[in-house]
Amino acid sequence: MNSNAALFQYSLRIMALSVISVSTFGETVSVATVANDDMLRMQTLSQQFERANPGIKLEWNVVDESVLRLMQSRDSKRDQPRYDVYTVGMLEATLWGGSGRLSSVPADMSGDLSQSGWISEIITGFQVGNQYYGLPFYGESSITYFRKDVFSRYNLTVPEQPTWTGLEQLLNELTTRSGGAHGRICLRGKPGWGENMALVSTLVNSFGGRWYDTEWRSTIDSPQWHSAINFYLRLQHQYGLPEAWLNGYTENLAAFLRGDCDVWVDSTAAGGALAAHPDYLKIDYRQAPHEVTDTGANWLWAWGFSVPEQSPVKAAAWEFVEWATSETYQQLVADDYGIQYVPPGTRVALYDNADYRQYAAFSDATITAIQSTDFNQSSVQPVPYRGVQFVQTAEFQQVGNHLGGLLAHLLEQYDPNELDTVAPTLQAANDFANAAHRIARYLDKRDIDAYE
Repeated sequence: MNSNAALFQYSLRIMALSVISVSTFGETVSVATVANDDMLRMQTLSQQFERANPGIKLEWNVVDESVLRLMQSRDSKRDQPRYDVYTVGMLEATLWGGSGRLSSVPADMSGDLSQSGWISEIITGFQVGNQYYGLPFYGESSITYFRKDVFSRYNLTVPEQPTWTGLEQLLNELTTRSGGAHGRICLRGKPGWGENMALVSTLVNSFGGRWYDTEWRSTIDSPQWHSAINFYLRLQHQYGLPEAWLNGYTENLAAFLRGDCDVWVDSTAAGGALAAHPDYLKIDYRQAPHEVTDTGANWLWAWGFSVPEQSPVKAAAWEFVEWATSETYQQLVADDYGIQYVPPGTRVALYDNADYRQYAAFSDATITAIQSTDFNQSSVQPVPYRGVQFVQTAEFQQVGNHLGGLLAHLLEQYDPNELDTVAPTLQAANDFANAAHRIARYLDKRDIDAYE
């Protein structure tokens, strides 16, 4: 063998060893997520993904939800991000994706995602134009839960499509017939754009309101907002729980399970917790209340996984995301843990599954609620934004948290005999929203990213 041939054979051996090295030691995909039961189950089941993909090793970075978004937001701006998979919601996915911080779902994975077994209303929340910037893992809307045994005992019926004022009348009648023993409603009052404002936004939508007009002028000081907020305060004062301004999803779930309230309007995600309770068969379900319109009357939210644009292992990261959000993964959860632990709200197949339907009496109400939403049109009036209970802008969390705090304070101080305190509060909030939007646009035009 001449020297050139020997050198060629040597080069081939080196190349082969290199391939073996990559395949054996593989690529490490760093996953940033939260410490909840769904993610703990995924960590355990991900060993099956690693066995099926020996060239990929997963590294889990589990943090509290309160720090997750800030951590990921900062990381997505790095030239060399520390994490390769982010756990994001509908608000972040398209904002970060549209600004170039997230990579789009690869073409060989995406196809027509709206026709690939996803619930189309959920997958739309991760879409900008023809690109998707994440795949959903979990989805939810809002519905009405009520104690059917209590309403039946007093010969009262909750309609399939209740109105807010109709619920108020039912609660009044229930209070009267029960001698005050019943007639309470659990509604979010704890401040936060994802707490009381999730409910309030849908309430405003159902009263015909919106966050901004088509010129991006705040409408918080509009008649629709005034009517909705006055109704909300009155309903909470008359039929809500004591100190309702302290209660969010978790507190109201516990109160409903204790029997402290007879009606609860909140997330479809509560179905699993209710199904595990001894009083499960005493609970029934209706769509979220509407008023002058049902457009935007129930919210839409999803958590999903995205991959930063600058990740050095994007292909491997997307392989994991595809697996973690697939029907195959959902079947693994059902086989290993039980059908009740399958993440809800993303796949049509789950709601066609006979085992799930037998377990989940709330399944029809859930899928109906999700499919009744329109992520691009949350109000009966024209809007310039996307989102049902939130506005998909960088500054919305600031605006939503500010107004949520004002409304919680109004609720705590509410006295129906006092002069109107709603008007000055909404006027101030309106000014704040306009100022926040102007500042955000000013910064955006100068390519200054001041929002984490």
